[in-house]
Order: sequence, then structure tokens, then C-alpha cells
Amino acid sequence: MIKAVYPEARYFKEIVDALSKIVDEVALQFQKDKLKITAMDISNIALIDIEIPSEAFPEFTVESPLNIGVSVANLNKILKKAKKGDRLTIEGNEEYVELTLLSSIKRSYKFRNLDVKPPEIPLSNLEFNVEARLIASSLKDAVQDVEQVAEKIEFEASENELIVRGRGTGSVEAKYGMGSPALISLSVKEKSKSSYQVSYISSVIGLSKISDTIALRFSNDSPLQLEFSLGTGRILFLLAPAL
Repeated sequence: MIKAVYPEARYFKEIVDALSKIVDEVALQFQKDKLKITAMDISNIALIDIEIPSEAFPEFTVESPLNIGVSVANLNKILKKAKKGDRLTIEGNEEYVELTLLSSIKRSYKFRNLDVKPPEIPLSNLEFNVEARLIASSLKDAVQDVEQVAEKIEFEASENELIVRGRGTGSVEAKYGMGSPALISLSVKEKSKSSYQVSYISSVIGLSKISDTIALRFSNDSPLQLEFSLGTGRILFLLAPAL
């Protein structure tokens, strides 16, 4: 048996919304000290890896590690009306999962525990030439600007500057120089440039609603990693470069 109470259901709502853009089903991996969620899209282009430590939950009971397989669409339906202060309780075993949303009224939903196998992708050995930490809302604006004119988004970094640009029906460019209030830090081992499908980044940039900052990492023509802070937890998004 597992039981976890998450204090802000609307935060979980944003996580589920991002997951819904790349998978139909997901495994909630309850471990002794954390909840872990890993999902990869069917084309193997994008991956989301989420870790929320047990201390982020007012109540977190895991008798033994357990995977709870759920429909992302069902989660979305449950959480779509979640408001500030609403709590989400997840209870389950090998056969079922029960989700309870506590707001002005109590809503409970029970589903079969689906057999969903989480992808096993090692993330610890990834290395990047560029690491920038940005104000989340600023990067969100840049991504949305690029999406209006192009299918691909390009990131370029030199020692003192990060550039985000798009070229298509028009062109747009955002420059983050050292000293810019939107650029918290920038570390560049080697000047780098790489492009990605902007639609994939757009599908997760809504996580900026629950993360004040975003760490952005890449190298020349290599995968992009975005890291969203979530209190004591974190959300990693990994995206293959565009051809």
C-alpha cells in the first residue's frame, strides 16, 4: 500500500498537463524516499523525468516500492478544476489507485492500476558545454515568440551571452547578456549552438507557472536539457536536437 498527500493539487495539474503532451499513460513510481515519474514520447525525441522527495508531502507512506500506472487523460480530468490550496491524495496497491481531490468538497476517483513500464534512461552521465539559469517567465516569452514565426528554435552561447532565436515566416531573437536581470548565471565551456523543434519545448514551458527559474543546458548539435525547480523537487526535460 502507498498513500501520499500533495499540498498543492494545481502544481500537480501543471505536471500532468506537460506529461499529456508526450504520453497517454504514465507510471507513478513510489519509492521509500520520493515519487519519481519518467515518460518518453513514442518517437523517442522527448523525455520528462520528475523527482519529488517525500518531505514535499505532508503525508507520505510507502510500505514497499510500487509503480502505479495511470491514464494521463484521467488525471487531467480530475485536476482540471484544482485551485490554490486544494490537496491531492493518492492511495493505491498493485490492483487499484484512488485519487482524492479535497477542495470545498471532496471528490474521489478509483481506477485500475495499469501495467505501465517506465523507460530506463540514464541521465547522470550527460555532459553539457553550456549551462544557463534564467528567470522562467522570460524564457517562456522567448519560446512563445519563436513559436509564432518558426518550427525550430536555436540556442547559441558564447562566454558572455546566450541567444534564443527563430527563423521562418519571420525572424525573432532574444539576447541574454551578462548583467541582464533575466539571466541569473551563465557557464560556457565551449561556444555552442544547437536547434530543436519548438513545439516540444512549448509543450512543457507551462511548467514556468510553478518554477521561478529554469536551468538550460546544451552543447553543439546535442540534446537540450531544461531543469525546472519544484521546491525541494525537480523536473528534467530532455529533447533531441532537430535534424
